[in-house]
Amino acid sequence: MTQEHFFNDKDLSAINSEVFDSLIEQLDAEKIYFTKHEIDSFRRKFSKFDDPLNYEKKYTKSPLCSINLESSFKFINLYFNRLIEATNYQLKEVTKKNFDFTSDEKIVIDDKKKQWKKNKYELKKSWRKLSKNDVLTSILADENLDEATETVEKRYKNRLRRISQRNEEDIFSISMNNLTSFFDPHSSYFSPKSAEDFEMNMSLKLEGIGALLTTEDDYPTIVSVVPGGPAEKTKNIHPDDKIVKISQIDKLDKVPVDVVGWRIDEVVQLIRGKAGTRVKLELIPAKTEDFSERKFVTITREEVKLEEQAAQSRIIEVQRNLQTIKIGIIDLPAFYIDFNAWRNRDPNFRSSSGDVERILNTFNQQKVDAVLIDLRGNSGGSLYEANKLVGLFISPGATLQVKESDGSIRSMGDARARHLWKKPLAVMVDRYSASASEIFAGAIQDYQRGIIIGQQTFGKGTVQKLDDLSSGQIKITESKFYRITGSGMQNKGIHPDIVLPSTWDIEEVGESSYESALPWDEIKPIRYRKFSMDPSLISTLRDEHLLRVKKNPNLQYILSIRKRYEEQKNKDVVSLNIENRKLEKEERQIWALDIENKRRSSLDLEIFTSFQAMEDYNELKKEEDEIIKINLDDDYILNEGTQILTDFTIFNQSIYLTKAS
Repeated sequence: MTQEHFFNDKDLSAINSEVFDSLIEQLDAEKIYFTKHEIDSFRRKFSKFDDPLNYEKKYTKSPLCSINLESSFKFINLYFNRLIEATNYQLKEVTKKNFDFTSDEKIVIDDKKKQWKKNKYELKKSWRKLSKNDVLTSILADENLDEATETVEKRYKNRLRRISQRNEEDIFSISMNNLTSFFDPHSSYFSPKSAEDFEMNMSLKLEGIGALLTTEDDYPTIVSVVPGGPAEKTKNIHPDDKIVKISQIDKLDKVPVDVVGWRIDEVVQLIRGKAGTRVKLELIPAKTEDFSERKFVTITREEVKLEEQAAQSRIIEVQRNLQTIKIGIIDLPAFYIDFNAWRNRDPNFRSSSGDVERILNTFNQQKVDAVLIDLRGNSGGSLYEANKLVGLFISPGATLQVKESDGSIRSMGDARARHLWKKPLAVMVDRYSASASEIFAGAIQDYQRGIIIGQQTFGKGTVQKLDDLSSGQIKITESKFYRITGSGMQNKGIHPDIVLPSTWDIEEVGESSYESALPWDEIKPIRYRKFSMDPSLISTLRDEHLLRVKKNPNLQYILSIRKRYEEQKNKDVVSLNIENRKLEKEERQIWALDIENKRRSSLDLEIFTSFQAMEDYNELKKEEDEIIKINLDDDYILNEGTQILTDFTIFNQSIYLTKAS
């Protein structure tokens, strides 16, 4: 790490203290397993190793090696022992079935407001409250007391079984990943087993649902969905969704299996299966106000194929001021390329740039007036393809700059690009647009070739390499990429020309949300020729957009959800009183029904008579929408994107023919 990482001169003077802070954040951010005395004691042990003089006297002349592995292992082992102790205690409390759900007890849920407990007695009080909340949450998810107790008991027993299966490799992996994350969040250690799983995920050859999972507070949690995969096709599975139960639809035993507390590899094995079979997931929606809320998604397993990730297109007509504007929409879920076919010199190898080129040729034949490329949720892919795709819109030219760890800088682009599309262009991005998506959007913005609309992108401006070790593999950040203006993409990402509404605070995810993220910086710009664009154009388009926001019921609906989110996100306590929780749940349902009916009423649509009627309608509609690739009726943000592009086209109908001199 100290020799090959991009920041190989990183200050290591406080590495042990920072590694300890990272361990705490990973293992006990909620402050429920360790006492204040234990934390203070371990902190002193770790900080001692941050004194180079003290270390040199005892061990070596090189302070670079002063990593306190022994204390890391002791702390991790103490955590698992304490987790066993807490779980056994909670199991006994749940089995008694004597929780009083009429009391006014509360749980603090804001980690920043929690304090380390003074002693074991205080810890046990918090363990009891947590188990009480687990039972209450299960009751609110439409279970009676006996069912809820049985569910939570199984969950705790699964947790104990999972802990008992931990071995030296697991402990070592936790310690090493805390060490690598000190350098940056994308450098990591893969144990032999983890390396094997990583390779399987990258190959996309396993038959399953096409989703990457992790464990968060005992819950198997969706990290991302594979573009074109079964999970993505449902349009109802999102990052941060938590899996509670899994059912095998095509087996005789369809009883849902509660997987909270399971090892993640066991959850993956339960989800995987033969192509064509179905699995049903019970999930807690991401960013929900209450973990008792549920959604149920049935997925048909299949092998994720390259063609399923392929670009999709649709042509729509927008009527404006007695004009008919043809908008071509391209949904690009990933920057893909069939490397095997490419290496074998197959002239018909599949790639994102090749597919988009064919679509653009069709758009030209159909006399499309403008193109919108949708990169929302596109987490990247082939850098080669990003460069090729930019070339279709700007002709030959540099796309980005790459800075290596030795300080050398080189520019990249497609020297043989053919300027295929010369009419107006818009690119849609969101917080999950990352890496290659940011390179493409940044180049389009820098050349003033088109407008960028949506939300600030992820901000991943680093490149990693994967090296084999004697045992396992290591992924190391080796370089950073920059825009042709010299501005870094790291942390800041791409800021849209026109920001569209979102239902949640985008700052909660993205590169800037990682404590160890490498900083933003800039380098010298390179020479390039921009396309001509009226400086006042963006301001005009923004004004037109804001006028529509005020009048459009669908956009007002999004703003209402965001307002509700802002009001609830700072909630720092949860009641353990069942009547209070039922009232809160009822209030949420009334609110959801009201804002949906307000939207429907403004659009002269039939309103729902109850929350259940709305839920039934939405469930039926999801099944119908699965076959629609680009759905403007329900995608209010995409719809507004086409309106902005229509304005853009009307205001600039003949400016995108050549670069400005």
